[in-house]
Amino acid sequence: MSTAAPGNLDGDLSASLQGMKVEEVGDHHKYTDEREIDYGEHAPDSGVSVIKVAKELLGSVKKGSDVTGVNLPASVLDPMSSLEKGAKSLQRGELIPVICSMKTPEERFLGIVKFQLAGLPKERFGKKPYNPVLGEVFRCCFKHKDSSVTMLYAEQVSHHPPITALHLHNPTHGFTMNSFMRPEPKYWGNSVEVRLSGLIRISLDKYNETYELVRPQIWTSGLLGIGKQRVEFLGETTIRCEASGLEASFEYKGKGMMGMRGDANVVTGTVKEIASGKTLYEINGIWDQQVKVKDVRTKQESVLFDYEQVKKDYSMKMWVPPKEDLEPNNSLVLWAKCSEAIWAADTPGANEEKKLVEDYQRSLRKKREEMNIVWESAYFDVDGDGYKFKSHLEDRLKAAN
Repeated sequence: MSTAAPGNLDGDLSASLQGMKVEEVGDHHKYTDEREIDYGEHAPDSGVSVIKVAKELLGSVKKGSDVTGVNLPASVLDPMSSLEKGAKSLQRGELIPVICSMKTPEERFLGIVKFQLAGLPKERFGKKPYNPVLGEVFRCCFKHKDSSVTMLYAEQVSHHPPITALHLHNPTHGFTMNSFMRPEPKYWGNSVEVRLSGLIRISLDKYNETYELVRPQIWTSGLLGIGKQRVEFLGETTIRCEASGLEASFEYKGKGMMGMRGDANVVTGTVKEIASGKTLYEINGIWDQQVKVKDVRTKQESVLFDYEQVKKDYSMKMWVPPKEDLEPNNSLVLWAKCSEAIWAADTPGANEEKKLVEDYQRSLRKKREEMNIVWESAYFDVDGDGYKFKSHLEDRLKAAN
């Protein structure tokens, strides 16, 4: 077990307290280590019963309670941070050049619908990533077949409440995605509902179009051994683009809390004109199989999204900087020893390393309060009720590519 501060943050205490200063962004040539986006989801199972853990942690929790503060043991953790999981939004990233080359607003709108479906991760029951600490960052890039590059920057910009901000940018195609997410988990006995507050904004510069997307909820059911154990997306979501005058409304359906409802992973929806309310398209299917779209005007139906085909044609790997170029507050550094223990199936060791990270963050928080130091985000500024990538970093990012 390590006795040094996680991530070697003691080497630059002022940066740890106030926030890291970014000196360089955008040079994708320095991202030399290739890896699968879901690399952290293949670690050996701890062998510890999820039901047993749930009963121990949640046995005295009232239904409807917020469980943000529940401290999970390493036995139910994947060796990766939630910041790293943001890369899953680009798991089918080769769709970006396709969407940006579409000719009409309706085609591009349906392309964004497809992009959202393609970015939904298949979550595993009983496993979750690390909760990021304040100021934790993760960055990677995606190298497309057409030689363009999409850069990704993620940062934990708030601890109470926990908020993650993410920025994606492909300068070649003028594609930008900004999002922030505040998970709000509630306990309902046999299930946990996680509302993912915060908008996703996708901009296509060439067409002066901005799309606002709302995420579905995540339900984890079967925690106490009642019914089938599953993780589902549920609830109503929207996609809206003022420039094209179009809005889509969707409902994600599933088995639900007790596993008594219909098919799992069902999605239904419509695309309408904002001004008139006229329905242009009807959409329905199973998002992890196939989703069809029907043009109401022509009655013509076609496949909008085929999970396996999209996986085959549009999947990408990500590239991260080599170890020597990583910041001390990078997810890959902060959680490295905890992850090593999980990969080695050393649950006690992983719990100790996890506690070291969390205790050190608490000590930093206390020092900030004592020294009256205001923490500053490295990549993002507050923007109304959300966050945006710092403008001077955006300029550097564009110039570097």
